[in-house]
Amino acid sequence: MAKCMRDKLQTVIDSNQLYAVFQPIVNIINGRILGYESLIRGPQGTELATPNQLFAAAASEGQLARLEYACREASCHSFMAQQLPGKLFLNMTPLAFTDSKYRDGVTMAILRKLKLDPERVVFELTEKQPMEEYELLTNACEHFQRQGFAVAIDDLGAGYAGLRIWSELNPDYVKIDRHFISGIDASAVKREFVRFMLDIAQRIGNKVIAEGIETESEFKTLVAMGVEYFQGYYIARPAQEPIVATPAHVLAARKLAMPVSRDMFQHTLREVTVAQDSILPSVTAGEVVNKFRSDVRLTCLPVVSASGEALGMISRSELLNTFSWRYSYELHANKPVSGFISSRSILMDINSDLHSAGRLVTEDPAQNLSVDIIVSEGEAYIGVAKVRNILRSIADEKLRLARHSNPLSALPGNVPLYEWIDQLLCQKVDFVVAYCDINHFKPFNDAFGYSCGDDVIILLGNLLRDVVDQEIDFIGHVGGDDFVVVFRSRDWRERCAHLLTMFSKTIAEQMPEQQLDYWTEDRNGNRRRFGPLEIAIGCVHPDPERCLTHHHVAMLLADAKHRAKSMGGQHVFLSRRRAPETIST
Repeated sequence: MAKCMRDKLQTVIDSNQLYAVFQPIVNIINGRILGYESLIRGPQGTELATPNQLFAAAASEGQLARLEYACREASCHSFMAQQLPGKLFLNMTPLAFTDSKYRDGVTMAILRKLKLDPERVVFELTEKQPMEEYELLTNACEHFQRQGFAVAIDDLGAGYAGLRIWSELNPDYVKIDRHFISGIDASAVKREFVRFMLDIAQRIGNKVIAEGIETESEFKTLVAMGVEYFQGYYIARPAQEPIVATPAHVLAARKLAMPVSRDMFQHTLREVTVAQDSILPSVTAGEVVNKFRSDVRLTCLPVVSASGEALGMISRSELLNTFSWRYSYELHANKPVSGFISSRSILMDINSDLHSAGRLVTEDPAQNLSVDIIVSEGEAYIGVAKVRNILRSIADEKLRLARHSNPLSALPGNVPLYEWIDQLLCQKVDFVVAYCDINHFKPFNDAFGYSCGDDVIILLGNLLRDVVDQEIDFIGHVGGDDFVVVFRSRDWRERCAHLLTMFSKTIAEQMPEQQLDYWTEDRNGNRRRFGPLEIAIGCVHPDPERCLTHHHVAMLLADAKHRAKSMGGQHVFLSRRRAPETIST
């Protein structure tokens, strides 16, 4: 019987009966496909059709390494044949390293044959068995990273992929197990675990992928929590010919993530552009080689025409590599340098935003990060934007936003809100500010616990995202159950009314009866009866000619909030005051 299974497995591998299906992994922030996970299938209708059957047979027959080589080859061939964008995620088990047939260098040989850059390959370390030999996992991870591959931990939080493995490997990606994703929209406990994983990953620089997403509610919950990468049936099912464009429902939901990631002020290339001497296209390649050799700090040189038009960039590494071959100096030294302009040159306008520049240099696997961006204004060459300065500025801005975001809703907090209001006042823009507060939230929290209270806060944050125009409006979470919306939408009244309606409807539909009618102590310690939660919205319409800073708007807003709450029930109250009394005259 064992010999029969060994022969069947041998036949499947030798006759190329393995084939790959691909499932996309998408980035919700930029709306692009990060890459594809390759999932291997055997002959349909046989006892070796599924990955579990294949690898169980290989493990029992001592053929793990041989099967994994065959799987990698099938995956790489299909990936390149279809010209799929992004990265290729390949599963592997560290136990294959213990197989007597394991041979180093097989994967690199496959990639060289297919001209697939190792930087586009991510190895997912999967382990379904107890792994006491943590050194084996560490060696596997280091083995691949030394060769230029990225590494991911699969099924984080389930089975044996725990915190110890995470801390010892420090991978490039971590994939949260679907146990924590399934039903996360209805489980406060699962949300807490995922927040914990996101927090650790952010601190140590790992990218987090949520896998196994199957419903719209799971997807929207994870977006609101700040997850950036998504994989699962809700995005797309595994297929031999997978989608190559981000699904429409994912692109539509990108608005959920916008308040977390958008800049309070637009940062442009102007901030990081420096003047740098250029060379004419007629200068000989030999002269430029001598320039590079005489100054080791010079990584690239912009080529600019006599009329001042930027033409492209000469890369130090590319040019010196060309001149490293025998007789190359004699062949190329007298040629004009215009013939050696890097195909990876990037020309951008000085008013382009930094994030667009950052995406251009980091999301193309073929891009040479040592080739800086040539900056122009109109047609005229201005200078050079160093890639390292662009990436540093983007990182600093993300840290600033993260530092001032509310950890529960992932919405901007007080500091970004104040900056946004100050900017609108400075520009003399007309806007309305709405303070949204949940009535009797403290008694509810005391009666049912912080977990239930957090669920209500998350619900309100998501409803606000749905009702505002995120292209022009701004949502801030200033603490507890308090949210502030800066409306530039002309129909702000209708949007506020819709928020009240949706909040009441959702509370009535989703909350158990005991949370809609209950007795507990109020703020004064008196026991009393409470009904369903409601929202009070106090609004102000600041006069940009008399309100000079966000402090003036805050004074108006505090009074409007108090009046809205004193009215009782659900109300939208608009204050008639457009400037604080101290400056109203």
